[in-house]
Amino acid sequence: MVERKKVEIVVESLKLNRIIFELEEIGVPGFTIVGNISGKGVNGSVDHNRKVKVFENTYIFTVCTAEQADKIVEYMQGVLQYFSGTCFVSNVQLLDVPSRNKQPR
Repeated sequence: MVERKKVEIVVESLKLNRIIFELEEIGVPGFTIVGNISGKGVNGSVDHNRKVKVFENTYIFTVCTAEQADKIVEYMQGVLQYFSGTCFVSNVQLLDVPSRNKQPR
């Protein structure tokens, strides 16, 4: 097992392309995106059944090194000053697989 950081971001979909750009610039190994997130937070409720999708939220997560997580957090602090959302960072254990090109037996 390898020590890593899991960074989870919920943010207005309007910022999605810019956040993807930043993740790639930082060099994270990959990320997962889930759109049309519903919920309730300090900024109120978001209903996924709305007809207008302008204020839709998106969930993004990545597992990366501590240094990469620090860069993501630094970037997100600026984003969250102007856009609603949140960012969580947690410690995780990543299964260390030597080669992912081999087929399981």
